[in-house]
Amino acid sequence: MNGNTRTGPVILVAEDHLDSRDALKTLLEAVGYSVVEANDGREAVALALESHPSLILMDLMMPEMNGLDATRMLRQQEEMRDVPIVALTALEGVRESALEAGCDDYVTKPVDLPNFLRKLEEWLDEGRQAAG
Repeated sequence: MNGNTRTGPVILVAEDHLDSRDALKTLLEAVGYSVVEANDGREAVALALESHPSLILMDLMMPEMNGLDATRMLRQQEEMRDVPIVALTALEGVRESALEAGCDDYVTKPVDLPNFLRKLEEWLDEGRQAAG
């Protein structure tokens, strides 16, 4: 099947570094998720409202609009209030800022893949329960 076939939940990956975005996309598609990609916070907001993802992985440091501002903007939208948003960052000490902005959780880079995939399932299960 090609990458355009939507089989599993849709995950929006907001990440300005192409290599990181490609790696996440490859990993997520390999385990059955559909991926929508955003290059910056402004694009992440627009694509989230357009594609209605099941979960958003939000890099915090991006051009145009950072991930914290993008998260705040998304949380103001009724249809985005229950969508899990997980902050992705290599920065230390920004966990509180991410949670205050409206992120549901926080993952540091480099990502611990087995733990990350397990947590993804938990976040998606919680999102489905909130939507149901």
